[in-house]
Amino acid sequence: MDTDREFEHMMMSVRNSSGSITQMVYAANMLQIKLVQFVARLAYKGYLSVKSRDDLAAFAKLSEGKYTIYSVPVSTEHVNDLKQLEALKLELQNVSEKSEKKRIQNDISILKARIDADSPVEQLKGKGLKQCCVLPKVDGESGTIQIAVMNKDDQIFKSWFASHIRVQMAGGKKEITDLKNFTEGNYTIFNLPFEGKELEDACRDFNTLKMNYSILPDLKVGNDNSQIAVANADRNKFEIWIKMYREDMIKQDKQPGNIYEMDNESYMDTAAINEDEYIDNASLEYQKVNSEFKQHEVPGPKVNVMQKDDSEEFARLKKDGNYEMVTINRETLVDNMAFTSVSKKMREKGYFVSRIPGTYGKNEKHLILPAENVFVADEGRTYVGFIPKNKPSMVAENGNVKTASYENIHKQYENVTRNMTYVKNLKPKAPNVNNSKILNPKV
Repeated sequence: MDTDREFEHMMMSVRNSSGSITQMVYAANMLQIKLVQFVARLAYKGYLSVKSRDDLAAFAKLSEGKYTIYSVPVSTEHVNDLKQLEALKLELQNVSEKSEKKRIQNDISILKARIDADSPVEQLKGKGLKQCCVLPKVDGESGTIQIAVMNKDDQIFKSWFASHIRVQMAGGKKEITDLKNFTEGNYTIFNLPFEGKELEDACRDFNTLKMNYSILPDLKVGNDNSQIAVANADRNKFEIWIKMYREDMIKQDKQPGNIYEMDNESYMDTAAINEDEYIDNASLEYQKVNSEFKQHEVPGPKVNVMQKDDSEEFARLKKDGNYEMVTINRETLVDNMAFTSVSKKMREKGYFVSRIPGTYGKNEKHLILPAENVFVADEGRTYVGFIPKNKPSMVAENGNVKTASYENIHKQYENVTRNMTYVKNLKPKAPNVNNSKILNPKV
């Protein structure tokens, strides 16, 4: 299998200004490398066009890996047009006859004109966002596309995204525009830990309670979460329903999910996905192609990179209402934790592993977080981790990796941090672009 050409194409996006690939750059861009590599593999096997591969590699290089991928709701027709465009690009690169090339190019021009008339990219350009990248459509969802946006353009994107979502609203009891007008903007957004039939059942309850609410578009279908906007005048009714919901779940011996308040920006952040999620959500045929190449991979250098609490990513996560910040004392919870084979294996995979406060001896448990969600603070004496509120986290217990709910994890740290002045006063610093990452073997 000719992987040399694929690897060279993949690595072009992480070359520094001198043309070399340092360990730091390699480690800092592992997720970016995985994404470019994945698309390159599909192009090599003829599932995607070389043009799509090159467009992504160019964007990855231009952004220096500082971007966020968002799932954007669009019409099914728009998704189908993009798939047809990709098929025409593939067809074009595989024909040599001039007349046939001309025909395909003409078809592409006609299709592009139709796509541009309803294209988020063209709308974003009108808002001043000049560079973004529509990723190849590899999942089975018919109502979303994935767009990579440079971090420096995030506010421009979110300003556009907020108005785009309003256009896409399906609404619940009230359309969100109606709710906003009816309440003069006095409503609150909440995250609900379910979707599908459970959401339908909840809406029947809300209607019975005569609540004014709107179900917001699900920006990440399949993650077992939904978002609802509730008129502040009906907040008491909603809180009564929350109590009833939790009591009912406990009666059924089920763990009640986490219902929490969020602002508009945190709601839009639910549309963000990382490179692993993009790859994992791909159709089975694309997953098989990726697996074929993985069998021939040579392990790269195991260099773990952690960012400091003055980084742009720390500031972003601190603002994101879908995460809760916890502090992890290096001496007691990292350096002196009891090592297990599972913990060692997860660290080798690039995760940050630490002892959960209040667990000792044979009952010791370890929290497993993605290394990119943990930051160095307090001159290296403290780590700051961000745990998701809307999905379980991984925990190592008795030699196995399990999942634990946000509530069960957070209460362990809440008991420790309640009186810590450092946590109360911790604020994101001005991002230090030149000194935001350090090598750390403890990840």
